[in-house]
Amino acid sequence: MMLLGSPSSGGYGGKFAGASPAGGTTTMAPSAKQPSSRAPPPGITGGRNDLRILSPAAAAAAVGGLEMKKPEAEGIAESLQATHRKELEASIRKQLQGVELSPSPYDTAWVAMVPLRGSSHNPSFPQCVDWILENQWDDGSWSIDGSISTANKDVLSSTLACVLALNKWNVGREHIRRGLSFIGRNFSIAMDDQAVAPIGFGITFPAMLTLANGSGLEVPVRQNDIDSLNHLREMKIQRFNCQYQSLS
Repeated sequence: MMLLGSPSSGGYGGKFAGASPAGGTTTMAPSAKQPSSRAPPPGITGGRNDLRILSPAAAAAAVGGLEMKKPEAEGIAESLQATHRKELEASIRKQLQGVELSPSPYDTAWVAMVPLRGSSHNPSFPQCVDWILENQWDDGSWSIDGSISTANKDVLSSTLACVLALNKWNVGREHIRRGLSFIGRNFSIAMDDQAVAPIGFGITFPAMLTLANGSGLEVPVRQNDIDSLNHLREMKIQRFNCQYQSLS
């Protein structure tokens, strides 16, 4: 009886190993082992009876000299990086040339209030005080852009800071009067929760009002309005403290 077999992974013509067409048994001869044509791995050389183990450096040189070229490649990379860095620095320097930044009245005022070391009666940066005296707008305000037709919270903060700076050094009494008048005319903006405000306005502006009153300045606004701003300030500080404690 002939046995029909499935294809075999051994490559024996699709018949079961050990079955012959006549139904007898046969003994499968082992296939001859073919010599490998693959080259020995790097680091081993020579024939079957002459194997030599090479050092890593020699092996690398044998497969193309990669280690020999590494210092040269690193030198080229460093040179390219240095060139790119110089080109980038030159480009940035060129872009910054001729750029004029508008001075900030608010920042200038706080710098102007810094006393000279060892002499609390003199400013450390008198040029900042001079700038404040020379850059008040006709309406009594200090702002970056005097073309703004309407006041805002940023202008109120800048004006009050400049008034505090001049009052600290007891100069520019007329400038102070005009600045306080501007704040009084536009104080309703500070009370408007919907008006756009610089970051921290609700904290710094009420504190500056308190500083102004403590310095003997008479801000032409109702005390109830000042108290309302201070109350809102305390609420914001408490909320910030709670948020900070919840994160810590």
